[in-house]
Amino acid sequence: MLSAVASGIVSGVGNDPVHGICQTVRYGGYEVTYGHLSNVFAQFGQRVKAGQTVALSGELLHIEVKFKGEELNPIEFLTMLYGNIKALQEADGNGAASFYDAETRVKNDYEKDQREIEELMLRFLPLYMEDLQRGAYTVPAHTEQSLRHIFTMGAAKEYFYEKMPSMYNPLGLGRKAMPLACKVQNLLIADFLNYLALRHDVYLSATGGEVKKKLHDEAVAGSGLIDLLAELDIDIQSFDIPRIVSVYPDRAGVRWWTKAWFNNREEGEASVEIEREQAIRFIHDNIEKDTWLEEFFPKQMEVYHNAIEQTKEQLLKQINMI
Repeated sequence: MLSAVASGIVSGVGNDPVHGICQTVRYGGYEVTYGHLSNVFAQFGQRVKAGQTVALSGELLHIEVKFKGEELNPIEFLTMLYGNIKALQEADGNGAASFYDAETRVKNDYEKDQREIEELMLRFLPLYMEDLQRGAYTVPAHTEQSLRHIFTMGAAKEYFYEKMPSMYNPLGLGRKAMPLACKVQNLLIADFLNYLALRHDVYLSATGGEVKKKLHDEAVAGSGLIDLLAELDIDIQSFDIPRIVSVYPDRAGVRWWTKAWFNNREEGEASVEIEREQAIRFIHDNIEKDTWLEEFFPKQMEVYHNAIEQTKEQLLKQINMI
């Protein structure tokens, strides 16, 4: 789900041969274009408010940013927004809220260095993202493997889409996923610091000389990161298939539909029209995801249950052969 970053107006909606369904929202002198959309909720000429859902992205998301007609690096634009949010939080005396979600209070291993890391991100995050895109910096294999394991476990234990996905919480994480989110934060921050040591010879101020040399050597070797998965108990019985479901209205907000995606298929299932009251129940988490899917996508759920049972049997047979 894509939300407006400020109050503005939809200045364009169309279909591009390269980027598919596109939507452009103008915020003062800035114009932000989203591509590869699967649905558009705010139409041409419609005024939007900050936080209002304007579109639903597809499997990919393309972003273009212009300021007074001149193209900007989207990463720099997002970094600027982040800096503005931080400044507002500092003014409100709520600076700590951005380092972990205010509702769930997800803490990580870098709390004591929070302010310094945020300052480093404001300075180096655009370079970090650019070097990743250009291939000038490669995430260590150990980090990539750890992230894959974490997300595999999250899918197996149904940590994702516990809540309605949003721009701020695209995976719909709820309270039961907080230990997982903490481990992901630790890995991503550690990789950012790894990048700073390797590419810019920059370290946290509390890092001593010998520790700096060790960190740099480990960064060069592409190893040395702590295995954050050591305490995770991956239960083979919890193996699952990704299932995503959402609801959306027409332009007037009168008619509503629900759409589902099974096994990460890009096109998803055909939308089913629903009552407005049903959509409200879903948005407010008053109905379980699988209960919803059983009601509106019964044939797909039958295939899903059969596939789960067959996969469990195959995996258990493989384990017994090892």
